[in-house]
Amino acid sequence: MSSPIVSPAAVPAPAYTYPEFRALVATLAAEHRTTGPEQTPGLIRYTDQNQAHLDRAYAEPLLPELVSTLANLPRPEQWLLLAEAWCGDTAHTLPVLAHLAEVSAGRVSLHVVLRSDHPELMAAHQTNGGNSIPKLIRRDAATGADLGDWGPRPAAAQVLAKQLHADKTLHVNQVIKEMNAWYEADNGEAVQRELLALLG
Repeated sequence: MSSPIVSPAAVPAPAYTYPEFRALVATLAAEHRTTGPEQTPGLIRYTDQNQAHLDRAYAEPLLPELVSTLANLPRPEQWLLLAEAWCGDTAHTLPVLAHLAEVSAGRVSLHVVLRSDHPELMAAHQTNGGNSIPKLIRRDAATGADLGDWGPRPAAAQVLAKQLHADKTLHVNQVIKEMNAWYEADNGEAVQRELLALLG
């Protein structure tokens, strides 16, 4: 008896491949806009600044053991990343995830979905009751079944962000500067270590 043909899980629309998201960010920056309903000067400025973070993070080294784990996944996975163009944490994390998907020997497909376009998906993957991004959702590529999620930051970065936001003497620009420095020093390792632990 032949096995039933399983259709690949549908990617929620609209969604972007990594190159499409990079092109979107570049277009928005050139037009002095950003994603989502809030079009404030700060978010527009962050969108432009994030282009440099996206470039730098893509070049970060990949953990060989994680690359091997992904290439040998028991089932292909669909990764959806809830994000926005103005989000600094997204700019530091997304390129690492995209690079991992690219070297996964076809076992992982990655799409970026905007939080503002997918409120129900975001509501189902909140962090401590909040719509924090980026949020990586892992799904069985064949069935669409949830395999777990990750985000919005590596644990150490989450601790630092909480400390910085609790210090009311710090301007938001100083908070962002400190977070950027943490990501640059970490060089993409923390998110990869946490993914490796999740994947077993």
